[in-house]
Amino acid sequence: MTHANKTKFSLFALVLAIGYSIYQFMNTDYASFGWHFRYLTIWGLTLAMVCHGTLWLDRRTQSKERFLPLIAATAVLNIMVMYLYWKLFFTDPTLVNGENSPVWFQEYYLHLVGPVLIVFDALFLSKAARHIRGLMYSVVICLAYVAWSEILVGPLNAKPVGSVTSGLPYPFLNNMDMMGRATFYGSTIALAIAVFVVLWIICFIARKLSKAS
Repeated sequence: MTHANKTKFSLFALVLAIGYSIYQFMNTDYASFGWHFRYLTIWGLTLAMVCHGTLWLDRRTQSKERFLPLIAATAVLNIMVMYLYWKLFFTDPTLVNGENSPVWFQEYYLHLVGPVLIVFDALFLSKAARHIRGLMYSVVICLAYVAWSEILVGPLNAKPVGSVTSGLPYPFLNNMDMMGRATFYGSTIALAIAVFVVLWIICFIARKLSKAS
């Protein structure tokens, strides 16, 4: 892809991300602590917006692309958003959405189209996934979200209500005891590490094939 097309791609992805970020602010519950930032999906959207913005600025000014480890970690986060959402959705939509199902265009952008855009850039345009420091960023983001959910969001919200606790962002988390949640968080972080390794390998192979051609 030419530099001009990369710049256009970043602008297109950025405009979409900004649009959906504004939409989230217009349709959030401001009575709940954390607003829509309670959800991992919105962390993925917000970080993707920042990454698309920095990539567009760097490409527009023909500067060296910055924050590549963060871009790699954001790609990992968005893959996790896709995987976790659709896995739980096809098991039981109420596990992630409760009684409030998102409109179809919001659902598919946040959990499919948006993630695919940042992953595509991280693999084939910026090739950010080749930066091994992205692994550390991925783990830090996961741990930060766990701390945010358990220390602030859960204790400061009354809903959703589960069979064990209440206030945690996703309904299914409130049906787990502390040990169950710790196991879930640990397995999810391990999966994020595995996802990063896969992206790194794909990016490595793509670079080798590109040089060979």
